[in-house]
Amino acid sequence: MRDLMAADNNDIRSVTDLYNALKYKKYSEVRRICHDHPEYVLQKISVYNGTALDMAAHSKQTDLVLDLLKILPADCNRKLSCIKNDDGNTVLHEVATSDAMKDAAEELLKRDEELLTASNDLGEKPIFRPARYGQTQMFDFLADKMELEKLSPEESKAHLLRNDGTIVLHISIATEGFGLVEKVAMRYRYLINERDRNSMTALQSIACNSSTFEARKLKGEFMEDIMNSKQKKKSMRKCEWEKGELELMMMLIRATTRALKLMGGAVERLINFDCSPFAAAKKLEERITLSNGVNMKIRNATKAVFKIKRGLLLIK
Repeated sequence: MRDLMAADNNDIRSVTDLYNALKYKKYSEVRRICHDHPEYVLQKISVYNGTALDMAAHSKQTDLVLDLLKILPADCNRKLSCIKNDDGNTVLHEVATSDAMKDAAEELLKRDEELLTASNDLGEKPIFRPARYGQTQMFDFLADKMELEKLSPEESKAHLLRNDGTIVLHISIATEGFGLVEKVAMRYRYLINERDRNSMTALQSIACNSSTFEARKLKGEFMEDIMNSKQKKKSMRKCEWEKGELELMMMLIRATTRALKLMGGAVERLINFDCSPFAAAKKLEERITLSNGVNMKIRNATKAVFKIKRGLLLIK
């Protein structure tokens, strides 16, 4: 790949034209310029040091990415995993943000398999990208290609963990990609008990996300699997789930989220399924000394939950 700094005026003009063609979505012009100058496909031209190929991938133009790969000289294929933008992302990191780019991802991996395990500056492999953007098909595709099931849990975990200790499961929970949360947990069950940089397990992260149960986005086998991971010797009666016991506890947790940030270990008491949510709330109020304002919030939230509980008992 030629150094743009050493290029003559004609080359600089052509690269500028290529950038503008990509910027203004004149893709036929992009194809023409790259056909005349195949080395421009991997020329870093964006303000973030992204290549023409990166920009096409970022715009989710599958056909254009495939056409540029056809133009790319064969001896450049080995360079793909080494070419990164200012964030350390490869072209596969860009492609992996969309299910629609699966064909492009497959072609890229045919040309350079090392793209699959190349990390960006955060320590994220490309498989983190579909987890962040909720792209289930792309996640399944990359997961199948990585074949982590053939490795031990400790070995495979290294590919699902980034520099700050965050795992791919927590990324999908944090971005509310709940359809993908279940896929990640079912494929890599050993991640369920892993703690993130805030020392929270998957269950605790879900419990602190106010939209999880309001929208009823998580249910069935996945939730049962998470619950079993927290209490291997205990089981919850199905009727308790049907009567909304879990949803009531989530309501209490949401009402006291800000207070919990000041309580440290107290969150463990709230998310302890050895007792009912109401007993947990009572213990919390008895054992933790907080400001009058915080105590008032907890008492009000607890009273509200008791009222709802009494209503459910009357319904029974």
